[in-house]
Amino acid sequence: MDDLAELIASGRTDQLSVFRAQRLRVQALTADVVDLQGRLRRGDESEFWQSAAKRAYRERVAEIVHDLGLVVNFLDEAQDQLRQNIWQLESEQ
Repeated sequence: MDDLAELIASGRTDQLSVFRAQRLRVQALTADVVDLQGRLRRGDESEFWQSAAKRAYRERVAEIVHDLGLVVNFLDEAQDQLRQNIWQLESEQ
């Protein structure tokens, strides 16, 4: 039975390190997406060029910024789930 307990504990430790590594990757990805979203928001705001193409471009950028907001929300949910998984594994040790 001691071997089984060690195996289970080892598996939890491995899972814990995997979850922590995933959490760091998701945090880095979230930061990159937020940075990109901010750069797109700060795009060229000049008003002197108001062609149809420029307006269509701005509308598409606005859609992308919105979509990136959804991505950030999903990444936040993933981080929350990883935190919960880590907490649960830590409390079982």
